[in-house]
Amino acid sequence: MITSRINLEQQHSVVLHTYPYRNSSLIVHFFLKHHGKISAIAKGVNQKKSGYQQRVLLQPFQTNSVSLTGKHALLILKSVEASEPHWSLSGKALYCAYYLNELLLRLLPTHSDCSDIFLLYNKILTILATDLEHFEAPLRFFELKLLAFLGYGLTLDYDCESDLPIHQDKHYYYVLNLGASEKKPIHHPYLIISGQSLLDLEHYQFSNQKSLQQSKQLLKWALAEHLGHQPLKSREIFKQLFL
Repeated sequence: MITSRINLEQQHSVVLHTYPYRNSSLIVHFFLKHHGKISAIAKGVNQKKSGYQQRVLLQPFQTNSVSLTGKHALLILKSVEASEPHWSLSGKALYCAYYLNELLLRLLPTHSDCSDIFLLYNKILTILATDLEHFEAPLRFFELKLLAFLGYGLTLDYDCESDLPIHQDKHYYYVLNLGASEKKPIHHPYLIISGQSLLDLEHYQFSNQKSLQQSKQLLKWALAEHLGHQPLKSREIFKQLFL
């Protein structure tokens, strides 16, 4: 529990999510470059006239410079100013971006330097905003890097039983927290995946649709271990709208 007063001044941030608080305020979940996921009360921003300008700056995907203070896990928003970049997101790209936000809301640590993931998040949103069709590969890259950042990285380049390099023409049994092996596991759940897919994911160069699909299945399984039983709302909405 936080007991000493925290003062965070002019922090580079992105808004992940907001929801109403009492009659006139919002609770805002920020992603701060050097402090991870931070929640704060934005007082009075739901007042029709006086709060309009701040409300505009507290929409999801809005980049800001924010100042926060407080003695508890839920801080108080002192000030917010717009900053760059600005993304124009629509259609599939928008819902993919909501998916990234939901992952970060569920998995990001608080009060921890997350600058690498922050920069990657900015990069992926820029890609989504400029390429409305080829969204699968950037999402897989983000998922892979997020898992590694959280300490749950996947071993993709060698056989965990033999220590031999993964061969593109072979098929492997992948066990979470262990890795890939040609030897079928007896006591662990596994996913069958091609060596080509493992190497493609390792090098972020997907050679075909099968490789991309198998990589998606592996990463979905790996993330599920840490997301818990509650399904991702963004994933369900995407299925309903586009699949």
